Amino acid sequence: MLALMKSLTQSFVGKLIAMIIVVGMALWGVENIFNQVRNGLGSDLMAAGSASVPVDAFDRRIEVLLRNVNQQSDSPITKEEAVNRGMVDQVFQLQQSQTTMLGFASKIGIEPSTDAVVAELKKEDAFKNPLTGELDLATYQRVLAQNRFSQAEFEDQLKSDLTLKALQTGTTAGLMMPEALKAIQSRYLAESRDVAWFILDAADVEKPKAPTEEEVLAFYNENLDALKQPERRAIDVIKVSADDYLSQVEVTEQEIATIYEAGKSERFSEPEQRTYVELMFATRDAARDAFAALAGGADPSTLQGVVTRESKTALAADMEDPLLRDAMFGPGKQSGALFGPKDMGDGRWLVARLVSIQPGAVFPIETVSEQIRTDLARERATQLLYAKLEELDRSINAGFDLNQIAGELNVPVISFEPVDQNGYTKDGLPMIGLLEASDAFKQAFDMNVDETSSQYSTNDATYVVSTRNIVAPSTPSFDEVKDDVRAALIMRNEGEAAQTMVNSIKDRIDTGASTLEAEAKAVKAAIEAPPAAITRMNAEESGLPNSAIGGVFSGKAGDVFVYPNRTGDKYMIVQLKAVNDPSPADLVAADGVASSNVISSLNADLETATENEMASAIKLKVNNAAYNAYKASITSDQ
Repeated sequence: MLALMKSLTQSFVGKLIAMIIVVGMALWGVENIFNQVRNGLGSDLMAAGSASVPVDAFDRRIEVLLRNVNQQSDSPITKEEAVNRGMVDQVFQLQQSQTTMLGFASKIGIEPSTDAVVAELKKEDAFKNPLTGELDLATYQRVLAQNRFSQAEFEDQLKSDLTLKALQTGTTAGLMMPEALKAIQSRYLAESRDVAWFILDAADVEKPKAPTEEEVLAFYNENLDALKQPERRAIDVIKVSADDYLSQVEVTEQEIATIYEAGKSERFSEPEQRTYVELMFATRDAARDAFAALAGGADPSTLQGVVTRESKTALAADMEDPLLRDAMFGPGKQSGALFGPKDMGDGRWLVARLVSIQPGAVFPIETVSEQIRTDLARERATQLLYAKLEELDRSINAGFDLNQIAGELNVPVISFEPVDQNGYTKDGLPMIGLLEASDAFKQAFDMNVDETSSQYSTNDATYVVSTRNIVAPSTPSFDEVKDDVRAALIMRNEGEAAQTMVNSIKDRIDTGASTLEAEAKAVKAAIEAPPAAITRMNAEESGLPNSAIGGVFSGKAGDVFVYPNRTGDKYMIVQLKAVNDPSPADLVAADGVASSNVISSLNADLETATENEMASAIKLKVNNAAYNAYKASITSDQ
């Protein structure tokens, strides 16, 4: 946990994500929870020492979590879905561990100083003034406001981050790796194993006798449940989008020319270039004096103390420094715009001045007229679509059937053959057009025949569906599926024959009655092996599947392993030929990886032990009744 907290605090974005879990926020829909609190926690879900988590704070964390997740997702997650997926429980568990650690830190007097908080703020580029490159209060407050956090909330979170970091640092700072453990790990990693294998093709296995009619019937009776056909529904669909109304709109050449003239310098031209001069100074004071002189109108060539002077011409996309790019290319920036002083980290200070702007070449109207026509036509078609969707709602509410609605919208009714709830026909074909209808398709399985659904919109279309016919669940008669059942039985028998043969080969090699080489020769298969003995460090490059690697390194010399492929038509028969002690050179080669592994393992063990000691030293009180009531309120209110 400490390691996780450390990783979350390495950037401004990480801090904002961490705030989802730590920062207390506004009340939402949990009024009844406060009547169900227990354990003397009042309105808190949990508490440890002076650290606590109120119900309203935890709820706001969940809301912020979902907002951040949904910004990156095409399918938004609701609170109820978050509960059902276990996301809320995960946050709750993480919060318990974190509350325990913060309560322990408070108990032993660990608290970051104001200077430490300010030092962390200075590291964040997002809080720096774009001109001076230094921490700026107005910029800092503006960025927090944009992310819906108050200054007090963010600084409280930052203090928590620093506290957790101090705990983590204190836990592992004195850790020294014992040489004995490293030696054991080096030997473990450098130990090598000789393996060989061959591939048995199931097609080469002698085919079993064809099943009799009685055997096929018995197999049919054994698998009646698997043969049962689910309920299927024949569904009619209306799909309407802006594309359906493109033919009804007109865009004139005059309109295209007007749009072109209004936007050619921004929308219909190459990106502009800007020329700026970079001035480097040996001291911060010299850079500040130069910045002031430039702001007063001084010529860059007359400045004193310039160590280097370089004129550059670039596109905005070519500039790596976001603050410098904003100062030179930001909205409203004109010749004379300034940037700096910025500490370059190598003893130099940068001041930059925008010299000139070179507009990009304008595209001829002939090359962009179709783009303008298409964009404008789609915009107008979309407006027509919105008007049609209002009519669509009125038609649905009036009880019109799907054919009447389609006639009013001037779009066709698309009819699909019966499908199951996954969108597959009896023959196993997916009906993509239905699956694209998403929620409208799902509603078709909740309606009666000839009922019309509500309208459902996706990213590019709106759907309305009607259930045309319902095919009840049924089990096909033996005569209907006899040929398919026979084919399935033959496949099963052939698979069992191949498995029997593979088991026999393994048994013969295991008992010493045969060898891997002799068995491979008998089935005319080639013996394969890695170019060299494999170790735990290079096993993934050996050509063996992961399952085989696990078996090889858990077995002893002479062991035989069998691994079928995913389709079951081939079998890899592997033998561990020898286990080899590492040479001194092998041990040296494994030394670096061994050190890293041991340190990582010791760190993890020490952090776990430290968390356990904290939990023993500071009692965590958890209000499970309030937490369960909170989750219940989400389910009932959605």
